Amino acid sequence: MISRFFAHLFPVTFNKDTLLFRKTGYLGIICTALFVLLGITGVLLLFYYSPETATAYSSIMFLEEHVVGGAFIRSLHRMCSHMLLVFAALHLLRTVFTGVYAARKKNWQLGYIIFGLIVFEAYTGYLMPMDQLSFWATKTGMELMNTLPAGVFLKNLLMPDDVGGRLTLLRFFALHIVFLPTLTLMLISAHLYNVRRDGGLVPMLEPEKVKSREQLVRFSLIISFAAVAVAILLSVIFKSPLELPADPASPPNPAKSAWFLLWIQEIVSWRASLFNAVAVVFILCYFLPSFNKMHTDRAVWFGRSGRPVWVFMLLLTVFIVVLTIIAVYFRGANWELVPFYY
Repeated sequence: MISRFFAHLFPVTFNKDTLLFRKTGYLGIICTALFVLLGITGVLLLFYYSPETATAYSSIMFLEEHVVGGAFIRSLHRMCSHMLLVFAALHLLRTVFTGVYAARKKNWQLGYIIFGLIVFEAYTGYLMPMDQLSFWATKTGMELMNTLPAGVFLKNLLMPDDVGGRLTLLRFFALHIVFLPTLTLMLISAHLYNVRRDGGLVPMLEPEKVKSREQLVRFSLIISFAAVAVAILLSVIFKSPLELPADPASPPNPAKSAWFLLWIQEIVSWRASLFNAVAVVFILCYFLPSFNKMHTDRAVWFGRSGRPVWVFMLLLTVFIVVLTIIAVYFRGANWELVPFYY
């Protein structure tokens, strides 16, 4: 009876001839829903946040302690940011593992730029609370740039008066709430337009078509609401951390970057110049479609024609995940390896 009720409420047929869920996972729709929720929660946070080094931390404290629902909104904003990073990465990997990236070269490159902007957006938002965690995570991330050929210039551009300085916080604030979201929104719109122009969620010659546009819209809404519900649930379970106010004279040991950059910090801990190799790999991934000349016009998971590319991406993903786990759980004081239970 319950299944009939939901079937009447959401008359969607879950088979290979309709929704193509097994081909796409609707990861792009999830990312879009999370991006919209990020925008909404970010606007709400703006009513109380003060982008001044002397008042930023106290404004967060006021939000957490005196605003009804303030702690939840901040937690939801943070959780949406983390989920967006994960699902955007999964979305990119899905296009590689199904070969769609090669059939839609321009949209892959556009999506890759969007992913880079999402990472940068998350990084600029890390500094906003101005507590010990955000201060030293941002400072450590900035130090990673020193090994790049133009790293010092980029660092000075983003951080004219050090991490705790007024100009740096204002610059990160402007990037986080205006420039990066606006640019990302424009590129996402272009990305979605290209998907529509190219025939839908998979290449045009894919035989498994969606028979009903209404069904697609309805199921997209279900997926979006489910993503929002999961974000809300996780926000309730995992509160947004807030440590002591930032103290430039009291660095933690070890000082760790944002979690999504920890794998780079782990590599740099071996040798600083290896950051250049990371940058080269990042740039080469933009041209990934050029390395698969034998692609087909169908979305096929782990297809034979693109095997070298998806094997490389699979190994790279495992490499990044392993390094992140090591940096999070197995690096102690002075970046020494310690047992997990330490």
